[in-house]
Amino acid sequence: MKTLTKSMKYMFCLAALLLFALPVSAAEEEDAPDYGSLTGQVRYYYFQQTDKDQYTSTEKKKESLALGGYLKYETPWLEDTLQAGFAGYVSTPFPESRNDKDQGGTNMLTSKNEGIAVLGEAFLKGKHEQNMATLYRQRIDTPMVNSSDSRMIPNLFEAYTLDNTAVDDLSVKASWIHRIKLRDTDQFEHMSKVSGNSALANSKRGMFMLGADWNPDTFKNRGWLYMTPDYMRMVFLETGGTNAVSDDLSLHWRVQGLDQRSAGSSDGGSFNVAEIGALGGVTWHGFRFNLGGTIVDNTTDIVNKYGAYPFFNNMMQFANNRAGEKALFMGATYDFDRIDWKGFTSSLNTSFGSTPDSGRNASPDRNEYNLNFNYNFDGKLEGFSIHNRWSIQESKEDKDGFQVRFRLQYNFKTL
Repeated sequence: MKTLTKSMKYMFCLAALLLFALPVSAAEEEDAPDYGSLTGQVRYYYFQQTDKDQYTSTEKKKESLALGGYLKYETPWLEDTLQAGFAGYVSTPFPESRNDKDQGGTNMLTSKNEGIAVLGEAFLKGKHEQNMATLYRQRIDTPMVNSSDSRMIPNLFEAYTLDNTAVDDLSVKASWIHRIKLRDTDQFEHMSKVSGNSALANSKRGMFMLGADWNPDTFKNRGWLYMTPDYMRMVFLETGGTNAVSDDLSLHWRVQGLDQRSAGSSDGGSFNVAEIGALGGVTWHGFRFNLGGTIVDNTTDIVNKYGAYPFFNNMMQFANNRAGEKALFMGATYDFDRIDWKGFTSSLNTSFGSTPDSGRNASPDRNEYNLNFNYNFDGKLEGFSIHNRWSIQESKEDKDGFQVRFRLQYNFKTL
């Protein structure tokens, strides 16, 4: 009965999502009353990761095929000061025959390939001049804490956030993040509990976050501080720019740095690790070429539990942020708009990571090759997109891997 009730809940949420997706073109009248906005997204997503042991030739597979998305309603602004919003998210195995409970762990569904339905956003916003406060359940997208929206349901947060845009080209954000809902669950847990540190498995601590993005013209800069009391402090810095040489030629560059260390009473143990990376590239006649490298000092692995890793060589499977890791990154992208294939882009990215051969932080050297295809429809099919990614992973004297992702997506607005 419990399983039936869960299935009915997922099906009801999915049916409501698909129903609202149908009337996609609501007529707009100049004097029509403002009922707020109703937006949503439908996703159908296949994900498979297969790892093969080089010594025994045994394979371990993770595989999910899911249907879902979200439906979000935001009220009109009251006196241009107050607004409320709600968003429900759902991901259900479809069909169930392609979702073996022993092949979970894809972050598409639960760890056992079961469905998820959650009220992921429930917030009150207040604004005054260039200040805006957002209270309770919300999306957050910053370098080290973000939605990591590359599966079915993103990371979501219970937080209390203040944004300021009083200075041109500068946005400042301060937030107390109480809890996080990771992608494969409907439960919101304290930030310290999901850190992966066994000493904090039963702790109930949030995280303070303060950061700024300054983006004048083609010059981009970021500086962010994250603090979990008596556990960890993180500082992330990034600067970069683009310089046009001619109409068809431009140069771009980026430098990134992360310092991550224990704080206060160091309840999660004492640690201090840093990473730095630099990237340069050129854009020419629709092609974009990148070459870069990163270095992590030989102390401990980077803690990366709160979102997608912000460094440019974060690949589909490997983040290249292990202790002592040196990684080379090369990539190429082509925008097919140049030959009138509007909406189609393709890229090939590679990383080569080497780590210490001996000592407490010794680990296998790893390489990864990613091939990506994306197509965004326009005209009457605007809102539809196809996303296809492939990954080959090589590990020295360990496990080789293969990953494929295929996503159909439709974004819609009914109000």
